[in-house]
Amino acid sequence: MTEAEETRMVRKMDIKIFPILVCLYMLSFLDRVNIGNARLYHFEADLGLKGNEYQLCVSMLFITYVTFELPTNLILKMVQPKRFIPIVSIGWGIVSLCTGFCQNKTQIIAMRLLLGIFEAGYFPAICFYLTFFYRRRELAVRIFYLFAASAVSGSCGGLLAFAIGHMDGIRGMSAWRWLMILEGIPTIVLGVLSYFLLANDPYDAKYLTDREKSFTSIRRTLDGTTFGMEGEKQKIDWQQCREAWKDWKVWSLATAQIGVTVMLYGYSTFLPTIINALGYSGIHTQLMTIPCYATGALVYLAIAKLSDRTGYRGYFAVGGCATACIGYAILLGTPSYGPGAQFAGCVIVAAGLYVAVGIPISWMPNNLPSHFKRAAGQGTSMTLGNCAGIFSSFIYRTQDKPEYRLGHGLTLAFVFCSGCMFLMTSLLLRRENKKRDRGERDYVLVGKTPEEIARLGDYHPEYRYLY
Repeated sequence: MTEAEETRMVRKMDIKIFPILVCLYMLSFLDRVNIGNARLYHFEADLGLKGNEYQLCVSMLFITYVTFELPTNLILKMVQPKRFIPIVSIGWGIVSLCTGFCQNKTQIIAMRLLLGIFEAGYFPAICFYLTFFYRRRELAVRIFYLFAASAVSGSCGGLLAFAIGHMDGIRGMSAWRWLMILEGIPTIVLGVLSYFLLANDPYDAKYLTDREKSFTSIRRTLDGTTFGMEGEKQKIDWQQCREAWKDWKVWSLATAQIGVTVMLYGYSTFLPTIINALGYSGIHTQLMTIPCYATGALVYLAIAKLSDRTGYRGYFAVGGCATACIGYAILLGTPSYGPGAQFAGCVIVAAGLYVAVGIPISWMPNNLPSHFKRAAGQGTSMTLGNCAGIFSSFIYRTQDKPEYRLGHGLTLAFVFCSGCMFLMTSLLLRRENKKRDRGERDYVLVGKTPEEIARLGDYHPEYRYLY
């Protein structure tokens, strides 16, 4: 297949795969963080929330989210993606819609717990799903499409919340109730459509010719995406899972993921509250979130393309962390300079946020070619990372506004530590590649059968890590 034919094939996959996945991820993110917009429309008063009970409600989602994230990632190959994705998306759409009818704290907590169960599997599943179709150096831009969706979701969420804010009082319901209901309905509709639009893998894709289906497998094998996947069974391979849980790369990136996820959820959930504390009205606060998310999306697009072109991951993740740290330093150091300086800090944080969170998500599967090792590693990383969502719910306390020094300071510290972990991981992987170039890992092949060699995965001396 020529380069032009391959380009057309990849474009064809993009057109068939991404519209539905991106729209669902946008709604997933929106349904997860719209509680931040709801807070500006009598949410706490209507439900009788006092003190830090709002933060408690926010954090409930992450309890079930982190509990179910790894198991759902492991069963994806056992449950067809075209069934799994519709089930979870319809589920969280129904939960989001029902949230609009909650009357007290107990009911809202129950809805948040259910939302976590259904949303837990979606993002890990689609990141894993993409590895069935794309090469390693094609993933960063594709992950960008998803994170751009969250940035667009933040922008559209603010704009939508601004519009729905004018529905306050219609049929005797507060605007936040309409917000939950009207954001849940499209999710249900798209979830149903996804069953008919998605293929399980390239061989199930009706839009690919037989020649293209064969070539997707060949090019991913040559690229190293499927190293060690020969003859894998549909049932869970616990040996590969154990290999993932013993692999230092998994724990290094998973630990770093905690810090940047503190930033992601803290920023996304509390940005409206932070901007509102700068003196903007509730409705205009929604509009002021748009420049932040738009900046994050544009910067991430440029970096994702550069990352795929160069093959570097860690260096760009470090740069994203450094940029976000500068933004938080501005937020901490300029409360007396007025809302302009504080808002600039919010924009700079957004410029680094999506790079720091998104690039490592494509980095982990890039270096774990074996199917269930990749599933276990990615699931572990996201599970640990999303544990940070529980913590991030409580660091922006009501009594700390308008400066939120505790929240900004703790987030800066977490992101700085994550940047150091990304740098260390990148340097160690680079050193390992050089050792393999010098033949220092060839001893791994000695005495092994062809079947054992085929299952070495990323431990094979010919495999090269992306760093």
